[in-house]
Amino acid sequence: MLDFLGYALLAALLGMLGAYLTRTTAIRRVRPLGIEEHTLDARGERFNIYLGLLTTTQIVGGNRIEVLFNGEATFPRLWGALASAEHVICVHVYEFHPGAVADALLRVLSERAQAGVKVLLLLDAVGGSRISRDYRERLTAAGANVATYRPLRFKELYKYQQRMHMRAVVVDGRIGFTGGFGIADEWQGDGHSPGQWRDTNVRVEGVAAMQLQVAFSTNWAEATGDLLVGDAITPYSESPPPKTPQAAGIMTCSPSLGTTNAERFFFLAITSARERIHIASAYFAPTRDMRWLLMNAADRGVEVHILIPGANTDQPLVWHAGRALYGRLIDAGVHIYAYQPAMMHAKTFVADGCWATVGTFNLDNRSMKLNDEVALVIRDESIAQCLDAQFADDLKHARELTHADLKPDGRVDWAKIHASRLLTPLL
Repeated sequence: MLDFLGYALLAALLGMLGAYLTRTTAIRRVRPLGIEEHTLDARGERFNIYLGLLTTTQIVGGNRIEVLFNGEATFPRLWGALASAEHVICVHVYEFHPGAVADALLRVLSERAQAGVKVLLLLDAVGGSRISRDYRERLTAAGANVATYRPLRFKELYKYQQRMHMRAVVVDGRIGFTGGFGIADEWQGDGHSPGQWRDTNVRVEGVAAMQLQVAFSTNWAEATGDLLVGDAITPYSESPPPKTPQAAGIMTCSPSLGTTNAERFFFLAITSARERIHIASAYFAPTRDMRWLLMNAADRGVEVHILIPGANTDQPLVWHAGRALYGRLIDAGVHIYAYQPAMMHAKTFVADGCWATVGTFNLDNRSMKLNDEVALVIRDESIAQCLDAQFADDLKHARELTHADLKPDGRVDWAKIHASRLLTPLL
């Protein structure tokens, strides 16, 4: 009897752990109360209010935002900003691999640390696992502070799969970089040649950069126990109103048992779109309710276009799972395109040519629910139109998917599709 109760308790505990690890988005729909649904308009002031209240994203004006496409535009601006640092450099980039890009970062961080700049480098235990001890020791010897985020520990095993997928590089709390880029050689180049990943990043100067540094600081506190404060972390004392040009704010998302900022933002933004939605998602495995949301948008006349990687994806599991999910989306009028020249790693969202995000969010359960993520949310038509123009150019190098692309090629392929589909909550 005791043995039976023991096994039953163990099975119950394992079931609870499994449910926790595979939890999915909690929001199913956006339900207006006291207003008509059509008044939820991405271009209206009401959207601005909901955005701030529902996602705790503070939109501030007066920023200087530069959209950077691919490594050829990103890394020169990044190295230049780092070399100009006077007080503090904060660096966390999830993908951190040995190579020429990592070596270039080592040189500039070491030089700045030796010049007296406070250098803080946070390596994710999974994304930065390939970086050698020698690399870390060289940075430490130069005066930098290096920490590891969520290493494998028995007492914290339950959150090991919840990674800090953020990209945050901030100089003096005044210049920040985020997007999909990694400190790895595949991010070099033009995004059109084989082995040179297609990505979109942003350089932001202003109060929004300070917000990005504060976002870094919250993760640094978990990794080290040190909560960073002071003028070097928050150099601005005033926030220009959101009606001034290049309004933007940092939206962060952390794992939660309830709803997350990411869920609330995307459900609100997609529901509020009236004309078109352009999404670039490196890993597109939307939950059931997110699929319903996109189909509902297409049904009410919104043009929904989604760009994903083609056969050159670095995560075949996501592609196979998607082949089980995309059919109903296509039937509903959602257009899905596979980028052909190289791996497409961008994570951008544009609604009605007025709101946009550039950051680390993919449209999958992992970004919505399980990872620490970050994005610059932008309310500026010139930036949104710049991203729309790049999206249109990307579609010239992409192929729209049809049902024929989703069909299994034999029994083995069928098994891959359906086995991957079962893993969707973890993707």
